[in-house]
Amino acid sequence: MMRKLAKANPKEIEADFARRVMPGLTFCQRVGNIMGATALLSLVSTIEHGEFERPQRVGVFSYGSGCCSEFFSGVVTKEGQQRVRAMRIGDQLDRRCELSMDDYERLLHGSNTVKFGTRNVVLNTDFLPQAKSAHGSGAMFLTEINEFQRRYEWTP
Repeated sequence: MMRKLAKANPKEIEADFARRVMPGLTFCQRVGNIMGATALLSLVSTIEHGEFERPQRVGVFSYGSGCCSEFFSGVVTKEGQQRVRAMRIGDQLDRRCELSMDDYERLLHGSNTVKFGTRNVVLNTDFLPQAKSAHGSGAMFLTEINEFQRRYEWTP
C-alpha cells in the first residue's frame, strides 16, 4: 500500500514498518502463537517498544482464524508506557524454562484434564518442577477446580 498509495521507496517502507509494526511483534516473536492472547501481547509489546513521547493512537488487529476478528484501538501516553515497562515483561520472558520434547508432551497430556466446563479436578503442579523454580515467587499455578471454581497457588 505504501508503494502504490504513498509512492514510498523501499527504504521509506522499511523505516515505516520498523517504526509502526515491529514494536508490536517484539514480544510475539519471542513467545509465538498463544491463540486469543496474541493480539493482547502485541498490544503490550507495542506500548513497551513504541515511541510515545506524545500521546498516539495505536491499533491491533487479529483475524481470528475464521470465527471472528478483533480490532483494539486506543491512545497510548508516556505514562502508560512507563507503567507497562514497570511490569518488566521482557525479564519475565527471560525467566521461562526450556522444555524437552518429553516434558512438552507430558504438559499437553496433563492439560487435557482441564477443558472448558471442567467441574472438578485436582492438578499436579509438581510434574514440571523447573517451571516453578524458573518463575520464583510471585507466579500463580492452577491447582484445583472445585465445582467450577478455580483455585490457584502462589509459588513460594
